[in-house]
Amino acid sequence: MSVRLCEEDIMYDLDKILRFYFITDDGVADFPPAEQAKIAIQSGASIVQYRNKFFSSAFLDEAKAVREICKRCGIPFVVNDNIELAKATDADGVHVGQEDESPRAAREILGSGAIVGVSVSDFEELGKTELQYCDYIGTGAVFPTGTKKDVKNVCGLSGLEAISKKSPIPVVAIGGIDNGNAGQCFAHGATGVAVISFVTRAADPMRKALELGAVCGCSPRSLKRPPRF
Repeated sequence: MSVRLCEEDIMYDLDKILRFYFITDDGVADFPPAEQAKIAIQSGASIVQYRNKFFSSAFLDEAKAVREICKRCGIPFVVNDNIELAKATDADGVHVGQEDESPRAAREILGSGAIVGVSVSDFEELGKTELQYCDYIGTGAVFPTGTKKDVKNVCGLSGLEAISKKSPIPVVAIGGIDNGNAGQCFAHGATGVAVISFVTRAADPMRKALELGAVCGCSPRSLKRPPRF
């Protein structure tokens, strides 16, 4: 499956873009999102999502800083939950939850070239989601996670596989992903794996990110040389 990013007249392989999906962490005071993104991209991350559940206008510059790093490196940049922030930062797309603005609204506001992702945790949500407006779904939590405090259920590998088989669009596994179980997620149908705390809260974030990149088949890269998807 391919997608045309907003600023480029180039078709990208969405399966490759989603392979190593890095999400910034708003809960690490001494490790700003821009620095997190640099480490992830150098380690092979293929897409970066800016996530800040405490967002206010004061964080606009923070989001733009992440966007500039991604733009310089040729890495797609998406925003979590906030369509207007995605538009304000000239993001490549947005990821919305079941209780956020709809995928349809995201598509109408950001345009046909935007990457639109949506969270789906079970068959009920899969059935009621407007997948025709989406490029991928994020499924989880696959494993227990400490990053999202509102997780009600852990779907496990069996749940991931069931949703992957039924979904008409690519599935990204999220929740408790690390270098020891990422390969299992791929084996159970995931197109990509998404991580936050495995990298951001590690004693050595670069080492952990490189380990995950190796599992994903994503090579380390320079911050100055855009990859080819």
